[in-house]
Amino acid sequence: MSTPRRFLKHPLRKLLLLTSVLVAPSVAAAQQADPATQTPPEVDSTVTEAEAPPPEGADDEVVVLGRFIPEPMRQTSEVMSFLSAEDLARQGDDTAAAALTRLTGLSVVGGRFIYVRGLGDRYSSALLNGSPLPSPEPLRRTVPLDLFPSNILENVSVQKTFSPNYPGEFGGGIIDMTTLKQPSEPFLTLKGTIGANTESTGKRGLFYYGENSDWTTISDGLRDVPQPLQAALNRGVRIVNTDDPRTGFTDVELEAIGESFVNSPLTVLQSGRIDPDFEIEASAGTTYEKNGVTLGLVAVAGYDSQWRVRNAQRQLVNGNALNEDFETDITTWDVVANTLGSLSVGWGGHEIALTGLLVRSSTKQAQVDFGTDVNVDSTLVTRGRTESTAWYERQLASLQLSGAHEFGNLEIDWRGAFAQSTRDAPYEREVTYLVGADNVPRYGRSSDNQTGFSELTDEVVSGGIDGAYTLALSEQRDAVFSAGYAYANTVRNYELLRFTFRGFPRSNELDVNDARVDFLFSPDNIDPDRFEITDNTGFDDQYKGQLLVNAAYVGADVEVLPLVRAAVGVRYEEATQTVRTGNYFNAPPNAPAVRLQNEYYLPAVTLTWNFAEDLQLRLGYSQTIARPQFRELSASRYTDPETSRTYTGNPFLVDSELQNYDARLEYYFGRNQFVTVGGFYKQIEKPIEEIAGVTPEGLVTNFINAPEATLYGAELEYRTRFEMPFPVPFLADAEWLFAANYTYTFSEVDGSGTVVDPFDFQTSAASRFGLDGSQLQGTPEHIVNMQFGYETEKSQATVLFGFVDERIARRGLGSLPRVMEAPGINVDLVYKRDFTVQGANFTFGVSGRNLTNENHEEFSVSKGVGGFGRSEVNTYDRGSSFSLSLTSNF
Repeated sequence: MSTPRRFLKHPLRKLLLLTSVLVAPSVAAAQQADPATQTPPEVDSTVTEAEAPPPEGADDEVVVLGRFIPEPMRQTSEVMSFLSAEDLARQGDDTAAAALTRLTGLSVVGGRFIYVRGLGDRYSSALLNGSPLPSPEPLRRTVPLDLFPSNILENVSVQKTFSPNYPGEFGGGIIDMTTLKQPSEPFLTLKGTIGANTESTGKRGLFYYGENSDWTTISDGLRDVPQPLQAALNRGVRIVNTDDPRTGFTDVELEAIGESFVNSPLTVLQSGRIDPDFEIEASAGTTYEKNGVTLGLVAVAGYDSQWRVRNAQRQLVNGNALNEDFETDITTWDVVANTLGSLSVGWGGHEIALTGLLVRSSTKQAQVDFGTDVNVDSTLVTRGRTESTAWYERQLASLQLSGAHEFGNLEIDWRGAFAQSTRDAPYEREVTYLVGADNVPRYGRSSDNQTGFSELTDEVVSGGIDGAYTLALSEQRDAVFSAGYAYANTVRNYELLRFTFRGFPRSNELDVNDARVDFLFSPDNIDPDRFEITDNTGFDDQYKGQLLVNAAYVGADVEVLPLVRAAVGVRYEEATQTVRTGNYFNAPPNAPAVRLQNEYYLPAVTLTWNFAEDLQLRLGYSQTIARPQFRELSASRYTDPETSRTYTGNPFLVDSELQNYDARLEYYFGRNQFVTVGGFYKQIEKPIEEIAGVTPEGLVTNFINAPEATLYGAELEYRTRFEMPFPVPFLADAEWLFAANYTYTFSEVDGSGTVVDPFDFQTSAASRFGLDGSQLQGTPEHIVNMQFGYETEKSQATVLFGFVDERIARRGLGSLPRVMEAPGINVDLVYKRDFTVQGANFTFGVSGRNLTNENHEEFSVSKGVGGFGRSEVNTYDRGSSFSLSLTSNF
């Protein structure tokens, strides 16, 4: 076991430098969701006991400030942002990922992963009711937030300054989602939505038959590994052609295995009109009270179906030469089904809750790539057509038991949870045809096909206990002393199988090459003289990863002076992370086993000073870490179906260490009205960045520990409610809302020193990778969000505007240019109106998304003499989406 790391140096000096941002005229500021939604409105509009004038004879030095500061912001010392149930309803976002993009400094990548302050998802964590979650995504250990429908959430908080009660993997922030538990009154809500996308709905798209049960997200068995193949795998011998059963298989056995593969239903592409989107939701809850015991029940279920067509341009430039130029047509059918159940029991100052969550999602994908590839023909004359089909079945299940207890001044919270994510990808198939001058696709090369089976299981067993004791220092001041323990054991298993029908028809049977794919690889053509199944599974195509974390913390939140609070604490975290690759045929893997074992003491200090009426200042310093993810450490190959990029890992990656400095000034000048101004500074030792390089196997993306990076910026938010100074027809009683936030982030990577080359694992100069002076991957310079709308007793309308600047999506090694992503501008409109029919309450909703029809753009720019200029790496039209919804409330 290693020696505990030393505290990083000079925190006070840099904290003082950061606070100078607050007095500069060009400051910008941090986000806070509508604070009034966190407490009942009457709390904000009246003087609370803490705000009331002191009684006669009280200490004359007692000063009472903060009449408009909402309770959550008065109680916490951290820099936080909130999304309440009211915020989620106003914004009309379907998932947690979409809703969180409205907060200052947050952006979403791929519609799924949240970046806080421009730092990638590796620097953020997601919790559900305080418990960690596994991920069904092979490339990430963090769970994609598009899996969480907004209808199951009571609120979401994003904490941007570290506190020791949270996990030490904390860079940009931590996202804590709280599910519905104990309703204040019984309710039953039913909702139906129908939608359309201008680039997809009613247009022609690609699809394949699949199975009758595909709409359920569950395969009915057709896609299971064929029994002859499973029997061969169980022998633990590589599936290759030999006459010795100890080392391989005979011609007869290989023919039986190849003929067992499901063919036509999973390979034949068709074209047809794309159906509209639709979604149904149901939620219900009630509360029973008897003899001082309160029982709360909540149940939520939902189903969402969405088709999308993407016509993408994909180019690859290497050394100022165009290596690949493809038009890619992709049609995906995404289905998400979810259910949540919660049972809570409360009595006195105690509550115990049992929460179960099940989310299933499936993606049915059909794809055609048509274009030229220098790897096929160096003259870029020969065109290729690749047809692909895939099915991705994901599941996230979580069961949590938690409790909260009050014993006078002592509060104890505890939790225990088991969560499992799975991802099954059977029959990922592709076949490539060459297209000659006659425009006829022909199967022209041996082994130009592939069938893959992959499976991932990620499990987390976690638990924790937190205790807090409140000690009164005087009638007006108190101190809260806290301590806790947390345990998390994450185990991930991944397996990939790859097969090819190797061979070619006889010279007198070349007409077979013109056949449709299901005829081409029909049982009649599978024999040693035509096509024979061959195993392409690599020596490192399986891996098992484990991350075991034990942590303990102590802290104190003390009102050291009237209206001055100090939160001080330290978290001790001991972690062991292992990754070991292998294969089903029990051959020695090529990659070495990985074992990272570290201990950290992670301090955190935050000061909050309410120095003027409704005005408070927060200053914070902390140390945190970011660990490599399992996929980044594993040498297993993986191809991302969304981008067609191939990834492999670097077993020599190490943890990143961060120093974090924060400052924020908050002014609450009325109920629901505030402005916040803040700054942040982060120093990251050994940040992990993606590097793409050309290898004998093609373009491969790997990972590298850059020597160091610096990130600093400023955040600004303003929110107000007001009445229009002039009459607006039909909206005389409307209350208007305007909110805006802006985040500026500057990031720079220090490329001096040496690194471990991710391709040959040798020590190399960092300058070779073009890191010095560049931005951190995924970090945009500017993020802007605005909301403008009104609310009446019966209706509500909001226009939402968002802008995210360009950011680095992937770095290129040598002659490969880096790839940039340009999220651009996004404009949404949400309208809702309540009405009553025969005593029943309904809500009609209309929404429009991406009204400016902003494209998805990933591109690279080759500069210099003879530079190719801009090339489109993955660019397509997203289209605008519109939906109509009807909600009934009982």
